[in-house]
Amino acid sequence: MQSVESNVILSNTESVCPVCLRVVPAEIVVWEQAVYQKKVCPEHGLVTTYLWPDVDHYQWMKDFHFPFKKPQGPIAAQEGCPRDCGLCTSHLRHPTLVEIELTQRCNMRCPVCFMAADEAQAAAPDDPDMLAFEGMYKAILAKTGPEISIQLTGGEPTIRKDLPDIVRLGRRCGFNAIEVNTNGMVIAHDRAYLERLAEAGISGIYLQFDGLTGEVYEKIRGKDILNDKLKAIENCRAVGVQVVLAMTVIAGVNHDQMGAVLDFALQNRDVIAGIAYQPAFGSGRFEVAAHRRLTMGDVIFQLAEQSQGLLQPYDFWPLGCSHPLCDTATYIVEEQGIQKPLTRLITKEQYADCFDPDSPQGSVFPDIADKMFPHLNPGLSIVIMNFMDAMSMDLKRLRECSMTVTGPDGRIVPFCVYQLTNIDGKKMSELPHPSR
Repeated sequence: MQSVESNVILSNTESVCPVCLRVVPAEIVVWEQAVYQKKVCPEHGLVTTYLWPDVDHYQWMKDFHFPFKKPQGPIAAQEGCPRDCGLCTSHLRHPTLVEIELTQRCNMRCPVCFMAADEAQAAAPDDPDMLAFEGMYKAILAKTGPEISIQLTGGEPTIRKDLPDIVRLGRRCGFNAIEVNTNGMVIAHDRAYLERLAEAGISGIYLQFDGLTGEVYEKIRGKDILNDKLKAIENCRAVGVQVVLAMTVIAGVNHDQMGAVLDFALQNRDVIAGIAYQPAFGSGRFEVAAHRRLTMGDVIFQLAEQSQGLLQPYDFWPLGCSHPLCDTATYIVEEQGIQKPLTRLITKEQYADCFDPDSPQGSVFPDIADKMFPHLNPGLSIVIMNFMDAMSMDLKRLRECSMTVTGPDGRIVPFCVYQLTNIDGKKMSELPHPSR
């Protein structure tokens, strides 16, 4: 590929000021082969945010294109992104995953979580009741259909004793894919509770899993809970519930353990169906170094380097269910005793032909493998997320978001808008309404 010169503007978009969250023009630029976003707020000045380590790889990733499938029943756009989310008529892609927040309470105080502060826990609103969940499920069903994947999250959803009832309610409403996003502390020590979740019909556990040493958990979660994580996985194996490991990746803390987590997952494929690597993004209390923090591009290159030759950077392809710079994945399958990524077995044209626009992020490549290679055993899905915060927000990307959150009012909101705060941890609703 031909290298791009420094100071070249690759594209123009809109972003937000990280101080006042005003919508501002932004440029995507190249400097010394890396990609940055530059924006200027008339009140708070210039902000430059690092986006990607290699412009050639960035351009290759960005050039994947899939047809849009618009949301059903969008609301009218009035103020524009990111204030009209609901989803509005400006949104280009329908959701493939909807999170339902069951509680803002938690049984841990993780430094990386904006809900962790004691004052936030003290101010947490009352948990929604079953009537509210029935309304949310029905609103999701009307706007997406039953094929959508539901993720029950929080706070920590397993602190609710009625979680099995919430799962059953979702199944009665017609949803088959209902996953529980958890830190694993409850299911590690209460197998009977996990059995009740399995009986209620969960499709899997999305388990926080940040590495394989106690020191990592002390830094990210506030204490060493590695044995609790391993016990949660063992209980899932015993009960017959599949697990996806969700690794929050932080430079200088656990970025060097991505390969070890990959090896661990491959050794436990009977219970672990996938890994979601999530570079840390800013959300309130947790500060991510703004100058050169880890991005999806960094994780791609570093994971490939740590994989001992199993993976290469160009084995990771964008997931067609969202903007190509929002998430990327591959799927490790075994053929004649050799493990290899599915993306080496198919062409981009075959990918486009077999792509199912209703597949959620972690199922895009497994669904294609089932169609094209039905003789292969289930493999290991690897997804790398690229969440946006106030520093990196790109409204063009936002309009293609398919990972969403719903609340008691029934609106469906892109995940990155739902989590959006300024650099002081304040949401849009807590700040003066700026003019565009």
